[in-house]
Amino acid sequence: MTRRAGRLIGMHLLVPGSAQMVAGNRAGGRVVVGVWIALWAIVLAALLTWLVQREVLVAIATSALGLTVIQVGLLLVAVGWLAVTIDVLRLTRLLRLTAWSRPLVASGLVVAAVLGAGAAAWGAYSAGVARGALVSVFQTATPAQAAAAETATEYDVLLLGMDRPRGGGALEPKSVSVVRIDARSGAATIIGVPTTLRGVPFPATSPMHRLYPGGYEECIAAPCTLADVYTEARVVGGALYPDAKAHGTTAAVEAMRDAVSGATGLDVVYTVQVDTTSLGALIDALGGVRVDVPASGASVAFPAGPTRLNGARAVAYLREAVGGNGADQVERVLRVERALLTQANPANALLQFRTVAAASSGALRTDIPQDTVTDLAVLGLRTQTQAVREIRLTPPTVNPSKPDYAAIRRLVRAAGS
Repeated sequence: MTRRAGRLIGMHLLVPGSAQMVAGNRAGGRVVVGVWIALWAIVLAALLTWLVQREVLVAIATSALGLTVIQVGLLLVAVGWLAVTIDVLRLTRLLRLTAWSRPLVASGLVVAAVLGAGAAAWGAYSAGVARGALVSVFQTATPAQAAAAETATEYDVLLLGMDRPRGGGALEPKSVSVVRIDARSGAATIIGVPTTLRGVPFPATSPMHRLYPGGYEECIAAPCTLADVYTEARVVGGALYPDAKAHGTTAAVEAMRDAVSGATGLDVVYTVQVDTTSLGALIDALGGVRVDVPASGASVAFPAGPTRLNGARAVAYLREAVGGNGADQVERVLRVERALLTQANPANALLQFRTVAAASSGALRTDIPQDTVTDLAVLGLRTQTQAVREIRLTPPTVNPSKPDYAAIRRLVRAAGS
């Protein structure tokens, strides 16, 4: 009887359902074996897909529907494994076993049940956390956004690096950049915009244009730099952008979108606010970044040369920027952004997607729709295979105090051609 129990347990561990086919409900056993074969087929198909077309897996892992299917599937696996293991315990006829073998058989099956069902349940929980973060951070696309996405040839995303003043207070933009991603090739261009830029023009359709038709000068938030646009709109912009909250942003962010669009000539469609403090957790979840610190920006904490940064050091590196014209800040932001675009390991991101998702929910605030996130994630794989172009709107190319916006727009257009 003990040998029989051992054989049933071995069969169950190797091929779930085979024990039932031999000593129990044969029809039910065949169903379980069929499910087991199907699961292995799914695993092998996923591995093959990762090797030849990993974009498919990335698309699934960054969509609410895909994560829901994964979560439900893993929950069913957990329940099924637990039920089949309990049935094997019944088939072993535990009470007929010898006194010394009875606890071994029982404990072995309990461990198998806990490990198998626990692993599947943990996977389901992780998928649920990722889905929750996706839904909380990224909104559902409006009809206008969905229509625009279908015809988009490129994505222009405004990134605002948000941080608090040294003495405390509300979050404010410490860095501004635009990431342009070609919708077909994934080629990326990062445009670094100093927050010290003055006299920023607003598009004619912007509510801020009505207040400052000649550019952001003689403002109420002197010295009228790009950063001051955010400050002013945060205080008085509610009436100018009444629909901002419904669109997933704020009046201050909408004003910054208009300002950067006017300065660069781009039609900035999406915005992302990145909390610098929480960014560290996201960088850690992605495995850290490697930046090449130039001699001109070296310090005791960050010597010149290639440097590996974890989340805390990356945040410290961004906050160490010096200089009054914003050039050093732009340089540091571009290095970190380039590293994130080209070095983030998609395999690590998928394996750690619960941690990545949780970190993202704390670090990001955006109006990017959920469907567009999937598109951008897929394009990100293509971005990693090519060089990232960079445009710095800083000295000597641009004088932030007296910028030539016509020249800036020409520079941006030339980089996109």
